[in-house]
Amino acid sequence: MAMKFFNDILTGKDNLTFDAARVVGVAGAGAYIIFWSAAVFHVGAFTATDAAAYGTGLGFVLVAMAGAVKLKRETEPEAK
Repeated sequence: MAMKFFNDILTGKDNLTFDAARVVGVAGAGAYIIFWSAAVFHVGAFTATDAAAYGTGLGFVLVAMAGAVKLKRETEPEAK
């Protein structure tokens, strides 16, 4: 179940070819979450300003991923 979920997230239209934009975007978002978690653990507090900065940064990462996927949408292999 979990493998199918990740396979669907990371592959293109044909669900066979891994898409570099999606893989890098998911890895970037995961790293962002891990680094922010480590920062909160180290500092010991998570204020409203931190939450706003976190949300803005993660939003930029996800928008960049969506833009990359949209730019290369025409070159993806079609499902058979």
